[in-house]
Amino acid sequence: MDAVPPRQMLWVILAVFMLLAVITTCIHQSTIVIGDAKLKRLAEEGNKRAKNLEKLLDGHSAAFNSAMQLISTLILTFFGICSQILFNTPLTKALMNCGMGSGTAFWLAFVIIALAAALVYLIFGVFVPKGYAGKHAEGIALASASISVLTAYVCMPFIALPEAVSKVILRILGVKPGENDEDVTEEEIRMMLDIGSESGVIDDDEKEMIHNIFELDDKPVEDIMTHRTDAVILWINDGADKWEEIINETNHTRYPVCGNAVDDILGVVNSRDFYKFLLNDRNGDLQSIMRKPYFVPESLKADEMFSQMQDKNAHFAIVLDEYGGFRGIVTQEDLIEEIVGELYSEYEKPEDEMDIIRMNDDTWLIYGSAEIDDVRDELRIDIPDDEYNTFAGLLLDELGTVPADGETPELNIGRMKINITKVSDHRIEETVVTLLPPEKENQEDAEFEETASNNKNGDKTVTDDKEKE
Repeated sequence: MDAVPPRQMLWVILAVFMLLAVITTCIHQSTIVIGDAKLKRLAEEGNKRAKNLEKLLDGHSAAFNSAMQLISTLILTFFGICSQILFNTPLTKALMNCGMGSGTAFWLAFVIIALAAALVYLIFGVFVPKGYAGKHAEGIALASASISVLTAYVCMPFIALPEAVSKVILRILGVKPGENDEDVTEEEIRMMLDIGSESGVIDDDEKEMIHNIFELDDKPVEDIMTHRTDAVILWINDGADKWEEIINETNHTRYPVCGNAVDDILGVVNSRDFYKFLLNDRNGDLQSIMRKPYFVPESLKADEMFSQMQDKNAHFAIVLDEYGGFRGIVTQEDLIEEIVGELYSEYEKPEDEMDIIRMNDDTWLIYGSAEIDDVRDELRIDIPDDEYNTFAGLLLDELGTVPADGETPELNIGRMKINITKVSDHRIEETVVTLLPPEKENQEDAEFEETASNNKNGDKTVTDDKEKE
């Protein structure tokens, strides 16, 4: 039987190393993706391979990861060496035939082959098998459980010395080895969520809710509260008949009760207690059904407030500013909505709650309470950020004054032609916004510049005439 030619043997060796790289990456990635919780469940169901793998990862996960990294490094090294042996000589000769010196040609060929080998290895030995293993993690991890256990224990003697040296170096640098090995940062969890969402393991809604939970600790209560101008307030001097009218119209569960001024918060009334009051003694003392208000500062973070409301079994909070003035109200429902999205009762319709309603292709009905970010996203235009959060804040900033009740001023901001259609209690409540086409905006800007230029030239002409005189 003829011996295998050397070059053909090198091709076989290269193929073997690539196959080993694929297997190593699949084993490593599938073991990472499958997760401890799933392994534990499979082990409890009696899966022996899952038990063995769980046992390995429970006590020797670091050794397993180090073993996989060691094997991958060795495979890449030998893959690169074989590539140099196979391709360096013919590539060097080709470069020398182009007039290049032997030494320069050799090193240039070396660099080209090293880069090409690394690129091929990354594509076919890392990225492709990693993606495949992530999609079929459970099957691959369980099928290769015995190989994973054997590999970890075989490689332990070889990784013991490098790990010991690395720990000494880390201690010299002031880092305690293994101090934060088990810690998982918020960024890592977000990254895992993105990976799970892309692979279809985690739904987009679930991903959004978890992201919202993380954002609670950065969000102050004032960003969530219902401002006092939008809150429904009961006045102690109005009497039971007026209260009944307001409660029947608004259908809220709890209401703040004020005395002679809006900052004079006397208590909170539950609509259920109020209706019991009407049945028992309509002419009784309304203060008897008021509950002690729960006050929170506007600077309190949403996650801390959520925790406090759970501890105190509070469902309704009065938000105060730094001077003790009434700023707004926050309910547990508001906090939950920050996580799961908008919730509607049987008395509410989602379409009635929209702050931005599209009337036709280029016209919108926009309420003053609409968030600037929502207006920017809906109209797909740039709106400068400033000290305001709502659309009404933008308009007041542009107007420089508060329009009187019943007044309907018009103004232009960028491409937006804005008609203020409703002003009540010195608040801009409704507007109609027409989005001008870009060419229309540019034309108006050009006409304005032309008029200004003509005026300037006219002034100059008058000046010249005076000088001639």
